[in-house]
Amino acid sequence: MIYAFLLVCSPDLLFGVPAKTQAWWLVIISYITITFPLLVVFLLWRLKFIDSMLMQGTNERYGPLIASMLFYFWTFWLFHHQFQAPMLLQSFLLGVFLTTVFLFLATIFFKISLHAGAWGSVVVFAVICMFHRIHLSAILTIFSVLVAGLVGTSRLYLQAHEKRQLYSGYIVGGLGQLLAYIICKTFI
Repeated sequence: MIYAFLLVCSPDLLFGVPAKTQAWWLVIISYITITFPLLVVFLLWRLKFIDSMLMQGTNERYGPLIASMLFYFWTFWLFHHQFQAPMLLQSFLLGVFLTTVFLFLATIFFKISLHAGAWGSVVVFAVICMFHRIHLSAILTIFSVLVAGLVGTSRLYLQAHEKRQLYSGYIVGGLGQLLAYIICKTFI
């Protein structure tokens, strides 16, 4: 979703990257970060390693999170070493990986909201885009804050999480994305 936003609304970020390559990057990112993790969850469910595709128990989250970490790192690695993508895109992809690692580590100790972690990461990336004056990043920031709030509210309404689990997720997601930005800004 974030790459699609950058692709449509901020073509200056990808200046110099041919349009065909930009479109292929969307396919690659979508395929590796959405299709593969969903396939792993489906297979774990069908093979009875997890009771439900909703993964309500903390023990059920380990396998899908480990698989997701591998896929997210693979995506970052491709865009860093193979494609030499712009720093902000690499930062976002590294942030997704780090957020997943931190969520996995937190899951070992307590139930944390993975949804909140993901949206906390998106909100921080949107703010980073604003500092880089990416076109329409203010709209992305407002949209991501609203969606993060709706997701959090729905998780509380469904009694899927307590407030502590939700806030922990937002913080972990935000810190993962912020750390990735600092690493990429320093070393890339």
